[in-house]
Amino acid sequence: MQQASLEQLNDIVEPGAASICPPAWPVIAISIILLALVLGLLWWLHARYRIRRPQRLALAKLRQLQQPSASDVTLLCKRVALAYYPRQQIAALSGEDWLRFMGANAQQHNDLLQQCDALFYKPAQGELISRYQQFAEQWIRHAHRHARQARKGGRHV
Repeated sequence: MQQASLEQLNDIVEPGAASICPPAWPVIAISIILLALVLGLLWWLHARYRIRRPQRLALAKLRQLQQPSASDVTLLCKRVALAYYPRQQIAALSGEDWLRFMGANAQQHNDLLQQCDALFYKPAQGELISRYQQFAEQWIRHAHRHARQARKGGRHV
């Protein structure tokens, strides 16, 4: 009996080779999603690179200055500020107001605030300029972040 049923079976037919085209719809959907994610990531990286360009240029220029004056450092900082803040907000700032805009406070930058007139309006000592340059470099590094916070309604410093 078993012999007869084995004889009635047909041979196994091998399927043809799998084709790449057209791919199944889940493969197409996953490919589209991955492509959108990659394009979104590239757009975000490019936007970030473009937004931080003034910051990179100012930091490079600040490092190139051999013996900067307070006006050289202030000019670089104001260029960065104009890239991130409205001109009306930046144009009127000078002296102590400018230092406070940059985030100088009595706890951390008391020496700069007390010697503000000597820094901006008199030939300043190298040590004072050096501290101002370090403070400016720190501010330039974070200017983009502070500007974004100011646009969201928070304080800029």
